[in-house]
Order: sequence, then C-alpha cells, then structure tokens
Amino acid sequence: MRRFGAHRQTGFSLVELMVAMVLGLIITGAAISLFSTNQRTFSLQQNMARIQEQGDLAMRFINQDVRLAGNMSDDVAATFMPGIILDASSAVTGGSAIPPGDDGGSDSDRLTLAYHGEKDCQGNGGTGMKEIVNTYWVGGDDGDELYCRGNQSGSSNGVVLLRGIKSFQVLYGVDQSTDGIPFASQYLRADEVLASADVDQSRIVAVKIGLLMEADLPVLGGEDQDQTFYILDRQVDVSAGRTLRRQFFSTVAIRNYPWDVI
Repeated sequence: MRRFGAHRQTGFSLVELMVAMVLGLIITGAAISLFSTNQRTFSLQQNMARIQEQGDLAMRFINQDVRLAGNMSDDVAATFMPGIILDASSAVTGGSAIPPGDDGGSDSDRLTLAYHGEKDCQGNGGTGMKEIVNTYWVGGDDGDELYCRGNQSGSSNGVVLLRGIKSFQVLYGVDQSTDGIPFASQYLRADEVLASADVDQSRIVAVKIGLLMEADLPVLGGEDQDQTFYILDRQVDVSAGRTLRRQFFSTVAIRNYPWDVI
C-alpha cells in the first residue's frame, strides 16, 4: 500500500502583510488626493464659468438699454429730456430708496437713463410708445445686488439682475466742443458733470461701465491675501478671503443726442 507524505501549508508572513497594507494605503491616498484635486478644479471652473456668464449677460442687458437712451418719439409727451439723467431724485418714484449719484466716495454708482419705448427694464409698460426711465444701482440686505427699476413698474422695489457685486462704477464721456462731431474728449463722474459750467448731460455721448463681481470659493488653496482692483476711477480694496473675483468693462456710445449741442 502506497503511503503519501503530509503536505505543508504555506501563507503570507507578517512582514508581507504589512508591506501590502502600506502599498494599499499609498495607492488609496493618491486616489483620494487626485479626486480632491479634480473636485477643486471642477468647482473653480464651474464658478468661473458662472461668473463670466452672469457678468456678460448683465453687461449686455445694460449696454442695450444705454444704446436706447435719448430715443424720442413725437407721440410721447415727455416729462424728462430723453438721455442720461444725472440728477434722478425726481425721475425715480416708488419702491425703496435709491442711492444718489456718484459723489466721489467709495460706494457704487447709480445709472439712470430715459427714452421713449414700450417696456421698462422690468418688462412692464404694455404696448405703445411711452416714456421709459430705468435706474440701475447696487443695494440689497448685503449691499451686493445689482438692481434695475423702471418707472412703469409702480411701487416695485426693482428686480435683481445680478448678485455678488463688489463695485459698480460709471463714467460719462462728454463732448466739450460744438462741431457736429460726437467725440468724448473727457470722461467724468456724475457729480463732476453736474458741477461743471461748460458741460451738461445733453453733451454726454458715451458711457463707461465697470463691474467687479465676487463669489466665495472655500475650496481654493493657498493663503488668504488682500487684493486691490481699479474699476474705472475707483480703487476697490477687498478683504482677505479665498474668493473668486472677475472684472467687467464696457464703453457704450450714445446713439441719440441733440445735434445742436454736439
């Protein structure tokens, strides 16, 4: 009768198990780090795209409205001279208080314009030509919302166009010579135009608009740092924080103005 020898059972030693566990932890750590980096990159790109899209949309909306400033119709009995209105204390009615024009301080500016059209910036007005007066300003509970209020909207407090506004600045290009050629020889603040004895709002032929947007982005790495931005004539200092910020600028030519003063 043939006898078989006993088989020896073999396995991993303690050292081999520890090495395998260390390698597994290294691979897992690398995978987690890669995933975290991809998440931060995705969040950054998503917020950059959102700010870019919203800023461009708001600027196009305002620019289109500015191009209509001064448009006149003989069928409309106007209260205000169509165009840019620098002193809008009597032009804006209803709703909450709107801040005054630029006085050279550190706050955001206000832009008020008038033309003859069918609907204001809030979509109210119905059919038929009428006097439209739209006002843009920054307000809200946190002071970071860009509003627009139209004179056809009754007692409305206005509609929010954009949130996360750090600064909204406006300069007005004035034509200082009467030669029949519209040319913005100088850009002034609203208070400077009002205080000037040589120019007034009828000589405004262009508008410069500057916008600074921001969005909290805690996933950004690195140290907190203070930043300084220059939005047209204004220096804007922002506090430290991991925040994504984007600047927008545009210069819009006024298409409708009284030729006898240009």
